[in-house]
Amino acid sequence: MILLPVLWACSGGDDVSTDVSTDTTVSTTTTAVTGDTGTTNPVDPDSLAALRVLDWDGSRFIYAEGVQPYTLATPLFSDFAVKERAIQVPEGASASFVEAGVFDFPVGTRLIKSFLFPADLRRPDEDLQLIETRVLTLEEDGWDAWPYLWNEEQTEAMRAPSGAVLDISVIDQAGENVEFAYLVPQRNQCVDCHERIIDGEGVNFPIGPTARNLHVGDQLSRLGAAGIIDGVPDLSKVDSAVDWATFHAKDFSKLDDEAVATAARDYLDINCAHCHNPAGAEGVSSQLFLNYDNDDPFNYGVCKRPGSAGPGTGGFTFDIDPGNPDESILLFRMETTELGAMMPDIGRSLVDDRGIAVVREWISRLPGDCKSK
Repeated sequence: MILLPVLWACSGGDDVSTDVSTDTTVSTTTTAVTGDTGTTNPVDPDSLAALRVLDWDGSRFIYAEGVQPYTLATPLFSDFAVKERAIQVPEGASASFVEAGVFDFPVGTRLIKSFLFPADLRRPDEDLQLIETRVLTLEEDGWDAWPYLWNEEQTEAMRAPSGAVLDISVIDQAGENVEFAYLVPQRNQCVDCHERIIDGEGVNFPIGPTARNLHVGDQLSRLGAAGIIDGVPDLSKVDSAVDWATFHAKDFSKLDDEAVATAARDYLDINCAHCHNPAGAEGVSSQLFLNYDNDDPFNYGVCKRPGSAGPGTGGFTFDIDPGNPDESILLFRMETTELGAMMPDIGRSLVDDRGIAVVREWISRLPGDCKSK
């Protein structure tokens, strides 16, 4: 694997066809390492190590006492990166369980997400190279985000407010070498995905830690028992997003309409709805709402003409043309890597073939006719 940092710039990438989960979890353990358990209004130092939340031994993370790893049912696609997530709340505090939306976290909470690439995507838990760790901290005045960039020796990660573009080379699922540009975002780019407009003001929010996306096996119960989340109810009463780790490998053509629709909507929810929701900047401007609980077909794109997409239309007329995925702007923007047209417009250089496949299958089965619109 080649990692060459260069000055930050927007960059596209070549398409890659793989059949691998986009969120494989590496081996982790929790130890009684003396750690910073979180305080109100913490000030993060320049070195990730100074936070005392995790160590990397070359093959796995070792978390400080009180730091709990977690996974998401349907994760965000990030160029097939392996991701490792963990959460830390201040000692004696807990997040409050809420049925819909992000949990009510206490001030001092840290959400920690690390990005790694295996040398070979067919063996996603071997020969891992650490790229970056992002830390989202809830301070008195809101969520504060910092990217940390790991050195080539994998011994230290330092704050990287200016971000970086890394040239990465991996073996794909077909055994071919693939080279692409991976973006470590600038600190001020975090708002592109995390900001919502509340009472006319931009406010940052986490994206993944919701009840339905944390409902994987007994994970919610484990986080409750560890004191991370308070008020976890009977899990049989908690909705769950599709478990993409197993679902992505299915033959979508053999699934019923409900299963396909649920998976496609969940995929769009985590990959697109952080912006395309009624309070997101893109949602407000486009009126395209891709959150899973939006039940208005027009507002999630069916026979809807784009407000202003420019080259992002691909020459097509409707965001979703039911029964015609190849004439739908939504799918075109997911498939292209052309700057100014691809969506999401940050966070990927490659194309997620399995995500596209399930959205394609869903659109192909949607009823309706836009010809009279």
